Amino acid sequence: MVSISDRTRVRQTDQGQRLLVPNPAPPPPRELPAELLDALRNGPFEAALDAAVRASGLSLERIQHRLAERGVEISVTTLSYWRRGRSRPERPQSRQAVRLLEELLGIPTDGLVSLLGPRRPRGRWVNRGTEVLETEHLWREYASLPELLAELGSTDDGLLRVAAHDAYELDAQGTAARLTTRLTLQATRERVDRCVVVLSGEDPDRELPEFAEVRNARLGRLRSDRSVPLVVAELFLDRTLSAGETTLVEYTLRFPGSGRPSRECGRGFRAPARLYTLEVAFHPDAVPVRCLRCSSAAATGEPVSAEPVWISAAGRAHAVFEDPGPGFRALRWEWH
Repeated sequence: MVSISDRTRVRQTDQGQRLLVPNPAPPPPRELPAELLDALRNGPFEAALDAAVRASGLSLERIQHRLAERGVEISVTTLSYWRRGRSRPERPQSRQAVRLLEELLGIPTDGLVSLLGPRRPRGRWVNRGTEVLETEHLWREYASLPELLAELGSTDDGLLRVAAHDAYELDAQGTAARLTTRLTLQATRERVDRCVVVLSGEDPDRELPEFAEVRNARLGRLRSDRSVPLVVAELFLDRTLSAGETTLVEYTLRFPGSGRPSRECGRGFRAPARLYTLEVAFHPDAVPVRCLRCSSAAATGEPVSAEPVWISAAGRAHAVFEDPGPGFRALRWEWH
């Protein structure tokens, strides 16, 4: 009996004879770039995946096609989200895809999987501090938002809004004229260099807001949908942050022209924050008769809580939200 090892194969000749032919030696392993080796060693997952994709020279469309040939269906958008840190592979099929990615991209076994760690807990009993809302859920009525965010490469900028302070000023017609925002931000991963801002309005016929001033950052790309209206902006930080580092960013928006009277102002939170302060200054000629402090699960959802807020003699109202969880926090008012 002849034993055939892994290095030997059987060949059928034209005469029907069978010959034992040594298999060719496997090609030597591809030498990985230093940047990729460093990312595989230190993470995070998205940095390693991005470096691996660039080193392979393959497009995401080609990678998706090769995964599909292996029976794993993953969209190009999902691959892009993984690569940019927008989301992480959590489901069993997604983890299987990562295993195949290691093979397709020439990465050592477990090189990517080891950077994922254990699956994140899900469900209603998850500790409140770990809750994170998908941006699309927070702004679920805005169908064009995912595309606008995709054009900027990511919806998760890797920044925790530790504290936020929004100060609105309204004009004599009751429309927003100016917004000054101060943010205390903390990086949740390595190499964070930008802050993504989502702005929505109430009047599609009005001109889009303009950034009048930005501090500790500079304005990057802008994407908008005037039919909503909706604006997505990126602000490049003055320096790249490591995980745990903090920075302060301040910007002022000017709302040109005029439009329908505003009925609310507020901010959406994907993850829990520590403090949110919201104030609005009404024009002396346009002071509402009632103002409410509201919390809801989404930007356009019905409030789960609404409490009256005092409007001062100077026409000012404010609300302080301590430890706001994921969702939308706002001031809403009635003109009549």
